Amino acid sequence: MRNLQTKLWLKLDGAVLLLALATALCGRWLGVAVQVSNVMFLVGLLLICLMIINILLHASLLAGWFKKKQAGESDEEYQARKIDVKSVASKKNKPIHFQSFAANCLVIGLGLIVLAIVITI
Repeated sequence: MRNLQTKLWLKLDGAVLLLALATALCGRWLGVAVQVSNVMFLVGLLLICLMIINILLHASLLAGWFKKKQAGESDEEYQARKIDVKSVASKKNKPIHFQSFAANCLVIGLGLIVLAIVITI
């Protein structure tokens, strides 16, 4: 939890959520609360998808693809080009890479989704 707290940009997150709250109140006052809620919900989902993409980009999912011996390649060239199993395992067994961008996308996205649900109730 402490690691997550160090990655949050509290001023930016608070400013974005306050702006969203002001937009929600203006939408409620003007009678277009459902449209504002729909936009906020979609933006929140987009931010959560960006967070997931950011985490998966650093997951080394494509590390360790099997490389076949090419035609005309000698055994020495193949062994030099071959992937070391221990280096692949060290990449795949790393903890989840959770950057500050992903943490802030999660906070703002969840905030927008909750606010969108509260507006429509």
